[in-house]
Amino acid sequence: MTDKTIVKAAKNVVENGEGVARNIWLAGLGFYSRTLEEAQQVNEKATMAFDELVERGKEVETQTKEYIGKKVNKVADEAEAGTNGLLYRLSGIDREKLDHMDDKIDRLTQAVEKLAEVE
Repeated sequence: MTDKTIVKAAKNVVENGEGVARNIWLAGLGFYSRTLEEAQQVNEKATMAFDELVERGKEVETQTKEYIGKKVNKVADEAEAGTNGLLYRLSGIDREKLDHMDDKIDRLTQAVEKLAEVE
């Protein structure tokens, strides 16, 4: 080989090497860009999924509160009925009569207080 041929071959290798290096650089940038876009899409999907789960959670919370509220009221009513039944069995007076007597006592107390003020 002649010197010219060797120099020409070396230039060719350098030029091809620069082209390959540039293509590798551009491929890296393309990969970075694609990865960034995919990460943004995944982030958007994750945010949407999270928001959907929050909404579902709110619905479940509301339903659970309603269910528990109904159960608490039912238990309270049953406890009151049991207490009223026990009161009636022990005293022979049911809750309505007892409440009625309380009202009468309150009215009598007010009447006595008014009479005491007059004197």
